Amino acid sequence: MEAPPANPYSAPTSNPYGAGAGSADTVSPSTISVLVGTKPWVRFLSVMFWLGVGLMLLVAAGMGVMGAIGGPVEEAVNKSGAFGGAPLIIIAVIYGALAFLYVYPAVKLWAYGTRIGALRTSMSVADLDAALNEQRRFWKYAGILVIVMICAYVVVIIGAIAFAGMTAIKQGGV
Repeated sequence: MEAPPANPYSAPTSNPYGAGAGSADTVSPSTISVLVGTKPWVRFLSVMFWLGVGLMLLVAAGMGVMGAIGGPVEEAVNKSGAFGGAPLIIIAVIYGALAFLYVYPAVKLWAYGTRIGALRTSMSVADLDAALNEQRRFWKYAGILVIVMICAYVVVIIGAIAFAGMTAIKQGGV
């Protein structure tokens, strides 16, 4: 049985990976070169995220210890007008929990750098897709985090305005 003739009215086809790619299963060397050029910066940012997580946890632990010591330390801190005791422990717990928000992007950036290394050796479209998927996950998380932060800022601003208004009403200023 003979294959039907090609449709002369169909859309033209081309290699989406460039004319020099050779086949649809390999990625062009110029594309790999561009991605390999980003790998050191991706690794650097991933390491910075990990250091940030470590420092945030260290600071949270220090605040927790200071809050737990209480007694003379709490009196000295309270004379300066700062928080002490239980509020300091609560802030330490919140700060420690916030540190874990940085773990996911650190993991995704590290995985992206690893996938770029695999792409460099294999030159396969599958490795390119895997690398870009890790990058997509990082940027999706970053975008969601920005939306959450904007919402939190709006809530804090509205709360501050309401608090200021209630305080002014209580004091008879309005």
